[in-house]
Amino acid sequence: MKIDKTAVLLITFNRPDTTKTVIEAIRKYNPERLYVFSDGPRENKKVEDMLLIKQTRDLVESIDWEGNLITRFMDSNQGCGLGVSGAISWAFQSEEKLIILEDDCVPSESFFGFCNKLLTQYADDTRVMHIAGTRWNEEYEIDSGSYFFSKYAHIWGWATWRRAWLKYDFLMEDWPDFKRKGLLHNILDNYFPLYKRWEYMFNNLYNQIIKHTWDYQWQFAVFKNNGLCITPVKNLVTNIGDVGVHFSETTSAHHRQRDEVEDKLIAPKYFHSFYEFDKYHGRDFYLKGRSKLKLFYDATVAKMMFKVKSRSV
Repeated sequence: MKIDKTAVLLITFNRPDTTKTVIEAIRKYNPERLYVFSDGPRENKKVEDMLLIKQTRDLVESIDWEGNLITRFMDSNQGCGLGVSGAISWAFQSEEKLIILEDDCVPSESFFGFCNKLLTQYADDTRVMHIAGTRWNEEYEIDSGSYFFSKYAHIWGWATWRRAWLKYDFLMEDWPDFKRKGLLHNILDNYFPLYKRWEYMFNNLYNQIIKHTWDYQWQFAVFKNNGLCITPVKNLVTNIGDVGVHFSETTSAHHRQRDEVEDKLIAPKYFHSFYEFDKYHGRDFYLKGRSKLKLFYDATVAKMMFKVKSRSV
């Protein structure tokens, strides 16, 4: 089976320092096509943002390795919601599959080979929607195979196909019907605390006038279509960011060790989500908040929702 080098989409904003590190990781992979999205300055921080954005774009335009560089530089700020989702849709106008990195997600060298092999292997298997680069809850030992299937779609370094992305709906228009039919209960094994956590997030997103994120909509698309997410047994991506739109400080989810995966991948024995891991991961990662990642995110969304409601009164 011939394995082509998959194109890479790099999503950037105003962090030239972390962007430089990610570009160096991509340089080692040397893709034939590199798409770069650069968001524009925020209205309330225009001068500060424009300086950092220019530094970031200068880095991008100085890329000198072989291959095509395709850029989309925005004049105004699209935000984390429409900006990232729009960038992915833009790149998929020309590609059937993509490896997607944000400007603070540094992959191991073998991450690209991992994605390439699995993008080719599962290209026509519509059950598989997502290939993750991160492995969470590593204390939960998995002693066979190079990867496993999960219901959770983590996005700090990932890959997917156009056929899967076509199922994405930024507005989540099917959420009320999905909720009414109780389908989320079934997906989350009728575990009420976990259901309430996801119901809260999906309700908030659906009701937002201006949606400030894109990734929970992608998780909803995976849930809705009963999709499988390939997850490496070893963590292959490190988030080196400290602060950003959704995080006011470094969390325990950042700066995690990344490993390399063997060249010859060993498939899981069974073709279904790893039920016991998902059960553990759902309760520990999303409910206990071992990392502060989700707590920061939820608090940020709640503040945004309060501001939107206050303006509408």
